[in-house]
Amino acid sequence: MAIRLRMRAASFAAMIALALVAPAAAQSGYLDAVEDMPLMQGLAETGDGGMVFDKPSGRIIRSVAQGDVTPAGVRAFYTETLPQLGWTRAEEYELIGELLLFRREGEQLEIQIVPLSASRTEVRFSITPL
Repeated sequence: MAIRLRMRAASFAAMIALALVAPAAAQSGYLDAVEDMPLMQGLAETGDGGMVFDKPSGRIIRSVAQGDVTPAGVRAFYTETLPQLGWTRAEEYELIGELLLFRREGEQLEIQIVPLSASRTEVRFSITPL
């Protein structure tokens, strides 16, 4: 009886661990240079994680990612996700169709979406002080 209870407890613990890991596997992660900037599934950073400058007036960050995703998918992902992280979209300053602008706590985030081919897109992230 005790062995059967231990086996059930171990099975239950394994099921819980799998349930906790599965959602994390579905998300691809975050930009190397910005710990709270999600990287859309299907995108991967190019180079060595971008460029970061810390200045007295604020930080300057540049990073580039590419992947087999559509520009419309990138636009939808970031317009839905970033407001949940405190970023407010500044649509009135988006002068070209491939640009998303957001602001948060004295910083501006520019996301430029560049179609490279019918199935490949480059996404350029830039954070600067306001």
